[in-house]
Amino acid sequence: MYEWSDLRIFLAVVRAGSTLGAARGLGLNQTTVSRRIQLLEHQLGLALFARRSTGYALTEHGRALEAAAARMETAALEFECEAERLRRLVSGLIRVTAPETMFTHLLAPIVAAYRQEHPQVQIEQVSSEAHCDLEKGEADIAFRATESPISESLIGQRLPDFGWTLYCSADYAAKHGMPASPDEIRGHSVIVYEKALGQTPRGRWLVTQADPSRIVARSNTVLNMLGLLKASFGVGLLPCIEGDNAGLLRCFEPREELTGIWWLLMTPEVQRMPEARRFAEFAAVRLRAQRSLLRGERK
Repeated sequence: MYEWSDLRIFLAVVRAGSTLGAARGLGLNQTTVSRRIQLLEHQLGLALFARRSTGYALTEHGRALEAAAARMETAALEFECEAERLRRLVSGLIRVTAPETMFTHLLAPIVAAYRQEHPQVQIEQVSSEAHCDLEKGEADIAFRATESPISESLIGQRLPDFGWTLYCSADYAAKHGMPASPDEIRGHSVIVYEKALGQTPRGRWLVTQADPSRIVARSNTVLNMLGLLKASFGVGLLPCIEGDNAGLLRCFEPREELTGIWWLLMTPEVQRMPEARRFAEFAAVRLRAQRSLLRGERK
């Protein structure tokens, strides 16, 4: 009766309010967009838009069909994502997402070791502090820090917790000293997290410990925090695996309220794929073997 692409154009016109705006967004010419809208209306036997000098306005029938068209768009996108994910897995490509710190210090050597045993498998690494949507196929396996409940639609394995504590540079400590306990933080220049990391329990904890007038910088990633600390801006929180490797000074030992909870996550569909399941177990075993390192325990 009609093509899905015509509904895509219909929604583009609804959102842009004109055929010209829709054409620009879709990469088509305006004449093609106008013609396809006219054809869709003819096939449906309904007027979807009222043509006005100010643009295209939905008719009553158009408004009635908009939500259904949007649901079809969502289903089509999910279909495309799932097909793309299956193509990856069939071809031996596994897309893994994790914060950059975890890739740098932990996952890179694990991926290298796995590839030695399974050279036919390709691992695509997506470094992101934001969460890729596993259910939409944005990644196959996630190594994720979260204190929130895990979605019932995902399969999760708890990984060893990450130890976090307060760090500063040797130069900062030489000039200003360093806090030996949380009670002393108010006497120092402090770098805090913002955005997603700022909403974690440890991110909020540091804000409550700091003197607001002495918050000198804000960071939205661990690597940005690392750079600011090395530049001696002040004191700030890092996972021990990052701070210790960077040669920074621990102000005090890791505290329980700063602990980072980590999970290995995948969907049931991915878990049933032998290659993805095999890599996940390979990684989980090796990460659990490094529990002391992850927790920041000193020998």
